[in-house]
Amino acid sequence: MSEPKASAIPDIFESRKRKILAELSVPEAEYTDLSPKGSVDEAIRDLISDINALPGLVTTSSCAGRISVFLEGRKKQQQPKPQEEQERQFIASGGKGAGKWLYVSHDALEEYDVPSGGNSAGEDSHQEKETKSLHELFGMVPGDGKPPGLNKQGKAPRLVRFHFEPLILHIMTANLNHAHPVLSAASSSGFRESGLQSLRCLEGDDGPSPIVAVRSAGLSLESVIGYYEDDDDNATANNEPVIRSLVTEEYLQMLVAISNERFSINKERKERFRKNLLDLYSGSKLKKKAKPPGWEDAQTRRERMRAEGLMRKKLHQDQAKINENQDTVLSSDEQ
Repeated sequence: MSEPKASAIPDIFESRKRKILAELSVPEAEYTDLSPKGSVDEAIRDLISDINALPGLVTTSSCAGRISVFLEGRKKQQQPKPQEEQERQFIASGGKGAGKWLYVSHDALEEYDVPSGGNSAGEDSHQEKETKSLHELFGMVPGDGKPPGLNKQGKAPRLVRFHFEPLILHIMTANLNHAHPVLSAASSSGFRESGLQSLRCLEGDDGPSPIVAVRSAGLSLESVIGYYEDDDDNATANNEPVIRSLVTEEYLQMLVAISNERFSINKERKERFRKNLLDLYSGSKLKKKAKPPGWEDAQTRRERMRAEGLMRKKLHQDQAKINENQDTVLSSDEQ
C-alpha cells in the first residue's frame, strides 16, 4: 500500500473539504440536512470528527444506525406523452420519496425489549401500562392479521415496513491512494459490503474525488407490519385514514428485540472501524513502520557482512599460523 502524502492531495479536494466542514460547523440549532432527523446523529459525531481530521478524507453523509417505520408512497400519475418520449423515459422503481416516516429512532428501544408473551410480574405489568404500546408508538391501529385486497381503484395497498438499518458512511477521498485504507479498515471491521460508491467520481473534469461507502447489509432487517387503508369506507369519523397493523404486539416486540441486539453489534463494528482507520493513519501501515532495534538497510548489512567475513578470514589465517608454529616446535623436540 502506498502512503498518502499531504502534497499529493489535489487543491480541488481541499476546496470541497473546506466547504463541507464549514457546513458541519454550523451551530446544531441551525444545522439541517436531508435526512429524516435533519442533523448528524449523536452516536456518530465523534467518529465523523476523527475522520474529518485525517488528511485526504471528509464525510459527506452518515447514519449511525436506526429503527424506522415507513409508509410507502403512491406514485403520481403522469400525463401521457408522445410515443417517442415514452420510449426514452426511465421509470424509477420504489416510490420511497412519496412516502412518510411514521417513526425513526437512532437508539435502541430498551423499554420495549420484553420477552414474547408479555410480563407476569405485577410491577412489570404496571410499567407496561405506563408505556405506549408499539402499535401506538408506530401510529398503527391493531388489525385482524388478514392482508388487504385491492382498493376500489384496483390498486395494491400501500405497505408499512419496519426496518433496522446499520451504520452507513460516505467518505470522500482525495484519490484512490486515500480510499484504499478506508476500504481496508471497513472490510476488516465487518463492513464487508463497503466499496466505491460510483466510478463516475473518477471521471470528473475538476479532478477525481472517490467516495467510499462504508456499509454492512448483513445486519439489516426488514418486515412488512401493516398497510394504509385509503378507501373512504375505512376512514375514521374525522376523515383521517387508518394505518392498519398486520401483526401482533408480541411480533413487534420481537422485531425490536432483534434490532436492539443488532444495535449492539453495530456499535462494536463502528468502534472497530474507528480504531482500525486511525491505526492505519497513525503509522502502522500508511507511514513507514518503526524500525526495530538493530535494524539496518541492505547496504549497511552488506558492509557489515563483508567486514565480518574479512575478520573471520584473518582469524582463520592467524589460527593456521599458530598451529603451524606449534607443529614446528613439536618436530624439533622429537628430533
